[in-house]
Amino acid sequence: MRKVLTIAIAEFEQAVRSRAFIIGLLAVPLLMTGAFFVQSLTARRDTSERRFAIVDRTGVVAPVLVEAARVHNAEARTAAGRVTGPQFLPEVVPPGTQAPEQLRLSLSDRVRRGELFAIVEIPADAMATAAPDAREEDGPRLQYFTEYPTYQALPEWLRREASRAVADRRLSKLGADPAETRRLLEPIPMDRKGLVVRTVEGRVSEAEKVDALRAFAMPAFTMFLLFGLVMSSAPQLLNSVIEEKTSRISEVLLGSVTAFELMLGKLMGSVAVTLLLATIYVGGGLLIAAQADYFGLIQWGLLPWFAFFLLIAIVMYGAMFIAIGAACSEVKDAQGMMMPALVLAMFPLFLWLQVAQNPDSMMSTAVSMFPFATPYLMLLRIAIPPGPPAWQVIVAVLGALALTLAMVWAAGRVLRVGLLMQGKTANYRDMARWIMAR
Repeated sequence: MRKVLTIAIAEFEQAVRSRAFIIGLLAVPLLMTGAFFVQSLTARRDTSERRFAIVDRTGVVAPVLVEAARVHNAEARTAAGRVTGPQFLPEVVPPGTQAPEQLRLSLSDRVRRGELFAIVEIPADAMATAAPDAREEDGPRLQYFTEYPTYQALPEWLRREASRAVADRRLSKLGADPAETRRLLEPIPMDRKGLVVRTVEGRVSEAEKVDALRAFAMPAFTMFLLFGLVMSSAPQLLNSVIEEKTSRISEVLLGSVTAFELMLGKLMGSVAVTLLLATIYVGGGLLIAAQADYFGLIQWGLLPWFAFFLLIAIVMYGAMFIAIGAACSEVKDAQGMMMPALVLAMFPLFLWLQVAQNPDSMMSTAVSMFPFATPYLMLLRIAIPPGPPAWQVIVAVLGALALTLAMVWAAGRVLRVGLLMQGKTANYRDMARWIMAR
């Protein structure tokens, strides 16, 4: 055990003293902060002028859109005259007697020349009330033409304002007051609350209002933090094994320790590095939560589960990457071998949203018990109240522990042969033969 600890301490010191560790430690929070800052900054900096043509075949909607654009542009300016949002500049184009195709072509040419940004065409039957049995695709539809289909601000604004104008005219034709009707049809607000309980005094408690951040964002953040910590540490073991193998350092080490002791020492060193990163990131997150007045929303009972699943995941995937590194002679050879391992590691990310929205479904239960996904998806389900039944957690944990022990044993068998093999990269069939050999 002393030799294993010596290897683990050496791995830990080598990792934390490297420049890459310091850069990676600072890069992750800086990149996340920078990404949020840039997104918020750019979201507010869309101050471009969007000139568009309105072809109104009803004759009544275009003036409403012109007035709505004037109000929108005024609201997008501060008292000092600084523009804070996009400016919509409508140009009403009378349909005239020209054929619709020719009018669309001429306006499209103006868009291509940069004179217009888009064209909106309002059909003549927009004011008509559709028959009750009419299908949605048979009813009147706005036509929006542009060279920039990914820009959403203008078409969404046009759809909203044109729909409101058409609805008001339809209500007026039926003799109803549009403003009063809109007030009557206003949706009723809904408060999401938890369940009530009977207190020890015998009274029925007040239901607490559910916080959206605590119910959804916090579990997702916890799972992604776990994934980021594992992926920042486990793949480094592959590079470490290949480097020692190509430099023949591993042959010297195997003269003093067994292959299993070498692998166990590397895993312990990686676990120590990961726990150090987790302490820094979790501590920083708690400090930010305290500053943002979200300290009371933290689920303290989730921290032991986070540490437990982090330990399982780093040992499980660390052993996998160690075995791949031992079977490869160069880093470029390991890139192809890593693909199945990365697919297994990223598999939970493809399903996390469905699990978060339906944590008690059969699909969520099944995938969270898949041992490679258990550390991430079972942690996610535990973080979402009321959590999974105890038996599901026990079965999932036992399965993950069994797979972790099997991965450590198999990686030790692969390491024993792979470290001494030079000049040839093994495949998964060779690795399986090494594992089953006596």
